[in-house]
Amino acid sequence: MRQRMTSSAASPSARLWIPALLCLGALVPAILIPTFGFLISLGFMAAVLALYRPSRAATLALVWKSRAKSMLLGILVGGALAVAIAELVRPLVESLLGKGVDTGALAAVAGNWPVFLVTLVIALASAAAEELLYRGFVIGWGAKIFGRGAVPLLVLISAAAFGASHSYGPSGAVVTGLIGLALGVMYQLCGRRLLPCVAAHMTFNLIGSVALFLG
Repeated sequence: MRQRMTSSAASPSARLWIPALLCLGALVPAILIPTFGFLISLGFMAAVLALYRPSRAATLALVWKSRAKSMLLGILVGGALAVAIAELVRPLVESLLGKGVDTGALAAVAGNWPVFLVTLVIALASAAAEELLYRGFVIGWGAKIFGRGAVPLLVLISAAAFGASHSYGPSGAVVTGLIGLALGVMYQLCGRRLLPCVAAHMTFNLIGSVALFLG
């Protein structure tokens, strides 16, 4: 009888690898295939959310304090992050690595209204989708799977995957990874609520898209 109880009590831990594999496995396509692999990761995450109910609550927790405060905080952080990256972080990383951030693929945005508008829509939509995957799914749900003590490691894993999934060259990967790190810390400080990070990421992408348009 005692042996059965011990075996039964241990079974949830034995099954931990299943949600862990689902949670972290979603990052693999995005890491292995920069840019386009994210769409595969997004589809994988959507399937897990649809079919595996325990993943939903933590991933989709949105509001910090109130919607207005969540949005306001996100806009302020996103604007400050855009300035910090442009004026301090990017020049420092480029100087240390001896290579610039490769934004050649986005050169067509400059002065081109149709391309700018399409790019802006993609940038804003991808900001929300990326926060859902990298912060909500990996950190939010991951904290439920692995426990609060694993959150710092999950933040680092999420940031590294976020950087690796963008094809802007080595300097771009580092800069993007640092952006992901900042958003991951913000997500944790906001009680693992997603809306402030979505607003911050959208604001950052909006400013970046406008800067590209202005050349």
